[in-house]
Amino acid sequence: MKEGWERTNLPLSLDLRQINEIIEPAFPGKRLKNAERIGTGLSNSNYKIHLEGSAEPFVLRLFREGGSIAEKELSIAKLVHRTVPVADCIYADMSCNSFNRPWAILEWKEGILLRDVLRNGTLQDITSAAASVGSILANIHAYTFSESGFFGDDLMISDPLSMNSEHFLSFMEESLFHNLCGKWLGDELTQALWSFCQSHSSVLSEQEQQPVLVHSDFNGLNILMHQGSVGCSISAVLDWEYAFSWSRYADIANMLRYEEDHSAFEKHFIRAYQEQGIVLADNWRLLSTLEDLIALCDMLNNSSINTPNRVRDLQRLVVRTIQFVS
Repeated sequence: MKEGWERTNLPLSLDLRQINEIIEPAFPGKRLKNAERIGTGLSNSNYKIHLEGSAEPFVLRLFREGGSIAEKELSIAKLVHRTVPVADCIYADMSCNSFNRPWAILEWKEGILLRDVLRNGTLQDITSAAASVGSILANIHAYTFSESGFFGDDLMISDPLSMNSEHFLSFMEESLFHNLCGKWLGDELTQALWSFCQSHSSVLSEQEQQPVLVHSDFNGLNILMHQGSVGCSISAVLDWEYAFSWSRYADIANMLRYEEDHSAFEKHFIRAYQEQGIVLADNWRLLSTLEDLIALCDMLNNSSINTPNRVRDLQRLVVRTIQFVS
């Protein structure tokens, strides 16, 4: 699960004095006791901070780009917090006056990564976690939009985007024959993937579904779990920076990307998702596979010689994908 992937930009390295200066507007008159960099994310930077005289820790989240990503994350958290476990925002600064990028103070959420449950948990841990994840993903997808695309202010669609067979093949042809994706895959794998896409793309034009809120990075690195005596449940869904309005199958694909078909996790995840009243297409596996190909090829397009581990993992995932049998 993105093991050993290289960051495309270096994480921020701040000392206590710098962090104390940043957070002073959020906690006037209070001093920082300690801070440690946390998280497995490959873009933004997060610190767990403790203040003198306060028993509860907080998270300082430093966003990698301008205020649009920060505002989107905070708007989504405000939208979904009644039905989806998220970290509440305590303070946010988009002005870049006290620091050269937007930042926010978030509630600290206890838990272990879903990745670690999948690695080390018992079968009960894994199946209960899968059920919780499926149920919460259904809650996320309950938020719908009139059109698909990327969010602007107030989660309005500012950049409409649609996907059908024609658009899918256009993107894949550009990626495989005119962009870096084909270079990283090599001629033989490129041709095999192109044939796969041509054979199966028509199903994307056969589906009529309302766009939903898609996390777009919904995997074991962005989900915290609470481990109790009777199993695992979600503590928080983290890192909404890539969220947009799209097809539900993109999130399903992301969650199952490293799972074997018909695994115990997949079985309980899909069952819990459908128990929330959602009807999946009979060919949901194929639809999810095609959605994931878009993501895999896009990541290869944005890879470089400085990201060899990422490239190797993506190559392996593409090979696995074209061996898919609908």
